[in-house]
Amino acid sequence: MPVLRRPGARGGGGGESGGAAPPGTGRPGYRRRAVTADLVALRERIAAITARPRAGAPSPFGFPSPSGGGQGGGSRRLPPNCTEEATPFGTVAVRREWFPDDGSQEVGALSTCLGFAPDELRRPLFLDTETTGLSGGTGTVAFLVGLAWREGEGLALAQYFLCDFDQEQALLWAVGQCISQAGVLVSYNGRSFDWPLLQTRLVLQRARWPSPPHLDLLTLARRIFRPRLPDCALQTIEQSVLDLHRADHLPGSLIPSRYFAWLRQGDPRVLGPVFDHNQQDVLSMVVLLARFEALLGSSNEMHPLDRFGRARFLEARGFQVEAIREYQHLWREHQAGGALRATRGALGLRLARLLRREGRWQEARLVLEECWHTQTYPYPAAIELAKLLEHQARDPAAARRIVSDALRLLVVAVVSNAQWRADLERRQQRLERRLGRNESPALALTG
Repeated sequence: MPVLRRPGARGGGGGESGGAAPPGTGRPGYRRRAVTADLVALRERIAAITARPRAGAPSPFGFPSPSGGGQGGGSRRLPPNCTEEATPFGTVAVRREWFPDDGSQEVGALSTCLGFAPDELRRPLFLDTETTGLSGGTGTVAFLVGLAWREGEGLALAQYFLCDFDQEQALLWAVGQCISQAGVLVSYNGRSFDWPLLQTRLVLQRARWPSPPHLDLLTLARRIFRPRLPDCALQTIEQSVLDLHRADHLPGSLIPSRYFAWLRQGDPRVLGPVFDHNQQDVLSMVVLLARFEALLGSSNEMHPLDRFGRARFLEARGFQVEAIREYQHLWREHQAGGALRATRGALGLRLARLLRREGRWQEARLVLEECWHTQTYPYPAAIELAKLLEHQARDPAAARRIVSDALRLLVVAVVSNAQWRADLERRQQRLERRLGRNESPALALTG
């Protein structure tokens, strides 16, 4: 086998038959000049490539301009009830529907509580995606994007579908056109999943979208409905809050496999339940947004635990006076009811803390004393009551009695909590030191 050697290397191949190197090429200076010349030539080639003009006009949203006039793809298999629509990047499949909407479009309570402008909330764009995977990541693609917006006296629904992966740029462009008109983007877990996923796909396409304000309804649902629901999955909210029940529901975990079956076989029947699932998700968000407006704006016909959740939401948003009013109503009217029995202790603690924060510690004391005397596990109330007696009422002796009684109960309690015990013991030691300092001058005087 012949041995390849760089120019000027010694040994083998000498003489005329071996291709002798030119004189002087073995010197280090010659090699440096040769490498420099190669780098210069490479830079010139790169500059020539990047300087080539791109075909097509500049594209909105920063998409790279299409080549070939945006025509491409030819005829494709289409899912049922879908049509092809042209974009500057080829065609995209879309299914459009329109629904009459006679629901209220009031947004005053949502605007006040969430900080959105009323005009933004009157132009919501509801977004839901179906993807090739459930964990997100760079390799996950949104193959179906459902969008809904108010149009005239009804609701327009558009479902953009990816017939094949080479249509992704066209799909993203079409979705971006809708987003550019939105006052606020409304999703359900979209802030954590749908929107980051779409942003990742845009980066891979060297594109960008406008970024309207985003309202994730899952955050609201967790704050308001968590006290009475086992979870806040959208289907749970539909059944327990909206009284909506899906027929022949396709689980979300099966949706990616349906899409891959479509790509392999082209059978339109596998996609029907996928489109229905996406449509139901979008329409449920429309109903849920209206329900939140009603819940935040009025207390009529509200489940007591939902009212408790609303008070928690108002407290978290900084509406202290309104939250106190809600907590007090629940404390007075529902403290003996079965619906609030499980959360009565948490209700009392939240009410007492807000009252203390507002300087109304006498009212807070009454609430905490009732919690201390009536709760099965009164230890958190005992800790809060001891704090109030020591710092606001200036009665450390009463605070020590409460702490000592709580520790005695904790010794024989069926359910113990190490954190409660540590907090009570630490507070007891501190109170005893404080009382010892106060009593020592009197003892010296009597002695």
